[in-house]
Amino acid sequence: MKDLLTMVRGLPPAVRILLLCATARSLSFFAVLAYMPIFLHDPVGMNGAAIGYVLGACLLVGTVASVYGGYLADRFTKVDLMIALDGVLVLVYLALPAVHQPLVVLAVLLVANTASSSMGVTANALLAELVPSEHRAKVFSLRYSLQNIGAAVGPFLGVASVAASSGGPFLLAAAIIVAALLPLIVFRRHFTVPAADGAAEPAASADTPAASDPEKSAESFRAVLKVMRGDRALTWFTLGGIFSIVVYGPLLTFMSQYLVLVEDRDTAYRLVAYISAANAIVVISTQYLVGSRLKDNTLMRWLTWGTGAFVVGLVAMSLSTQAALLVAAVALFTLGEVIVVPAEYMFIDSIAPDGLRGSYFGAQNLVHIGVAVGPVVCGFLLQHFAPAVMFYALVAIVIAGWWFYVIGCRAAAASAVPAPAEAGKAVSGV
Repeated sequence: MKDLLTMVRGLPPAVRILLLCATARSLSFFAVLAYMPIFLHDPVGMNGAAIGYVLGACLLVGTVASVYGGYLADRFTKVDLMIALDGVLVLVYLALPAVHQPLVVLAVLLVANTASSSMGVTANALLAELVPSEHRAKVFSLRYSLQNIGAAVGPFLGVASVAASSGGPFLLAAAIIVAALLPLIVFRRHFTVPAADGAAEPAASADTPAASDPEKSAESFRAVLKVMRGDRALTWFTLGGIFSIVVYGPLLTFMSQYLVLVEDRDTAYRLVAYISAANAIVVISTQYLVGSRLKDNTLMRWLTWGTGAFVVGLVAMSLSTQAALLVAAVALFTLGEVIVVPAEYMFIDSIAPDGLRGSYFGAQNLVHIGVAVGPVVCGFLLQHFAPAVMFYALVAIVIAGWWFYVIGCRAAAASAVPAPAEAGKAVSGV
């Protein structure tokens, strides 16, 4: 704890503000997420299947669109982009209580998910620029812990706000983001990222591809995509991330799917509550402790340990639904998540060329496709095979993800990262 406090005190004020903003956005997002199915069912009038399709589609569209969001983060001043995206989220949350037409609600939610995903990518890129490389693992881990605190507290705030108004969670989320915007605006004025010559990071000028006409901007984006497609390390590591997050991302969802088949409903609900609590406690209590020990030259070793924790945890979950064993298995499984999440950020940060960090984090954000795929895969397995088969299939998937990590790390070691000047030529030379 003393080391954590010392590290936090040593961070630039801008970084501390970004960490507070990340916590606030997590609070607002999960306050709304817990209420969203109720909102879509009652005022909007969607059935259960439609709600699932809408939420899944919004997640997928937002994830894919964040690749372009990362590109914009490289072309514009990142703080300005974050302020604009926060403004969009505030408007969306204020509009939702008054909108009840299903198609309009779908359109608004697509905008919200796109803005939220792009915000995460932009914040990752800005943190990587502001924090010295030796502290990035610690800061990424600390931010992930804070976001999980927001994820744990947010639903309770959302439920409490419903008592005040049927649209309470949306109004609460808007208020939280506005509160986060105020220090972010102060941050914009006083802590802009310095450029190489000591000047403040400039906003996009008329000569910047993203700020000029749409045709040049599209050409520049295609050039960035070409650079990333040619980076085998990025491709393989992103595939590894997709396979891994299929396993750890929807933990509560697939455990709920499993438990309602093998236990009575009341027992299943009770066990899911235990699983949720165990997962949150382990992440919040160990994320910084473990993440602060990650180093660029030992990432593959840590990823191997993380994958091992997933495998042992999954096998243990398949053996019994006795509460104590299940909680212990989930705690071990969660240690894998605690290791893998910051390790992925560290790897992408280490291979991203200067000037393309936002784009690389945008590509890495595609791993969240796995969150949508996981419940579908698990549902299919539970419907057509014995329940325990699901766990062994997930073991195979996470081992495949680990192998993609291995290939990605080998590709990064075998090929030199393009020099900043070369990366710039690849983008601007179109």
